[in-house]
Amino acid sequence: MQEKVLGQNRIRLFIRSRKPRRKLKPANEVSEADINALLQAIKDFNGYPKLKDLSRIVHSLTPLQINIIVRYLERSGAIVIDTEGYIVWARKEQDQLTLGEVAEMSDDLKEFVAKYHE
Repeated sequence: MQEKVLGQNRIRLFIRSRKPRRKLKPANEVSEADINALLQAIKDFNGYPKLKDLSRIVHSLTPLQINIIVRYLERSGAIVIDTEGYIVWARKEQDQLTLGEVAEMSDDLKEFVAKYHE
């Protein structure tokens, strides 16, 4: 687009972005994958990680997200934090056993289940 002002040519340029604007997600939004990644990083750490060191361990999360996840894990009992800010305990995942694997059944009950299961 050109326009003339007092005998001089003035050119106006309009710069448009080529990418469509992304929908911004909230800063405090975390996913289950983020929670699992932080918990695994805590478990893999040698010794006791300090809360302030977590941002160096997991680079993909912001400090706000780390704080939200740590508070969630602490409330749910997955980790224990001492008064100095060290994570001193992390719950280990247990293998999920079925009722049939852990139950003690009598022989009569086993026959009954086998008979009516068919």
